[in-house]
Amino acid sequence: MDAKELERMLASMARAGASSLHLLPGHPPCVRVQRRFVQSEQGIVEPADIEALLGDLLFEDHRERLAKQGQVDILYYARTGQRYRATVLRQEQGLAMLMRPIPEAPPQLRDLQLPQQVGQFVELQHGIVLVAGSFGSGKSATLAALVDAFNQGTSRHVVTVEDPIEYLHPQGRALLHQREVGAHVPDCASGVRQALRMGAEVVFVSEIHEAATLLAVLDAAESGCMVFAGFDASSVVSACTEIEKLAPQDQREHVRARFATAMRAVTAQTLLPCAHQQGRVPMVEVLTDNSAAREALQDGRADDLPAIMHRCRGLGMQTVDAALRGLLARHLVTPEEALQHAVNRDQILVRQTVGAPSRGR
Repeated sequence: MDAKELERMLASMARAGASSLHLLPGHPPCVRVQRRFVQSEQGIVEPADIEALLGDLLFEDHRERLAKQGQVDILYYARTGQRYRATVLRQEQGLAMLMRPIPEAPPQLRDLQLPQQVGQFVELQHGIVLVAGSFGSGKSATLAALVDAFNQGTSRHVVTVEDPIEYLHPQGRALLHQREVGAHVPDCASGVRQALRMGAEVVFVSEIHEAATLLAVLDAAESGCMVFAGFDASSVVSACTEIEKLAPQDQREHVRARFATAMRAVTAQTLLPCAHQQGRVPMVEVLTDNSAAREALQDGRADDLPAIMHRCRGLGMQTVDAALRGLLARHLVTPEEALQHAVNRDQILVRQTVGAPSRGR
């Protein structure tokens, strides 16, 4: 497999309107169209095919991170000018690769159908906002849209530390520096510390995935900086539970207390298929800081957060079920889809029954 063959597959992917191309050893190439995987008629991908393809794509620092972390993200520029985010990861049969197209222009908050309170994060002055989601949940787009909101709507000093840089932001009202791990900074933690020395007021970190970055983010927030960071977790509870586990065992209680004090919001999002059209819409949990949330985090009672979010919905907090009811009310998802993700299925069913139009005889 060579670059010419890859270009042909990417062209076919674009014609099909697919959101991703998957190259997995032992399987034919396949693309994802909506929620379905469609296999190519091309032959089986061999481990040597991917190794050959990556020969010209991975630099030495990429290979080092791949060896250390088991995964690395790179940018691929197709001959058409389209940019792709390529994720290379190790798995049982050898190296696999996933490629997703990146839109030319950065996303904007109004186009992502996010809860209104997410847009209000731009008004925060210091602390941490954690944007959580699993792989493919759209959290990178949310972070990019928040960068765009700062860039176009404020005159603050903004520094991004990205791995890799996906969206290129034109210069707006803000003083914006985009820095890439490997190309401009050795790692995320160094990038955050350098941003502070540059006088950054707002720092974006594409993802916190190890202790050094977490500690650098906490230091930045405590110094008066506003930090937005991605985190790989499927819910608010798991994000708040797992983030402290990045720290060594003997430091976790202290890290938990620091995070509880610095936290301004935690969101967790999942993309669901739209009910009546192609595309996906985010289901977003939102936790904001108040005394009850801080105490629960500090005491290690993350399981209490959903109840706090339910009680404090007037403060902009939102549970999974509240997010689903909002999507149902706007007819953005089907009841069947909502029930698959609901925490309290009976409550969703009751709301659907109450809200359903009556039928005459």
